[in-house]
Amino acid sequence: MEIWQIILICISLVPVFFVANYFVVKRMVAEKKARDERIEQAVAKSVADSFSKSGAARYESWPKYRARVRRRR
Repeated sequence: MEIWQIILICISLVPVFFVANYFVVKRMVAEKKARDERIEQAVAKSVADSFSKSGAARYESWPKYRARVRRRR
């Protein structure tokens, strides 16, 4: 193959790269949104249980979801 043919192939593959990148990023955003929604629902359920007047959840420590504390080595 000559150099101009290689350059032509590379230039023609650039749009394919952009289309593939678009679909990958779109899928990642959808997964992140779904994960954030699940976390938000879990926290909302925990807060609702903590504020309910009945049940054993009233005696749990609150908030249930807090930042993890790293252990020092």
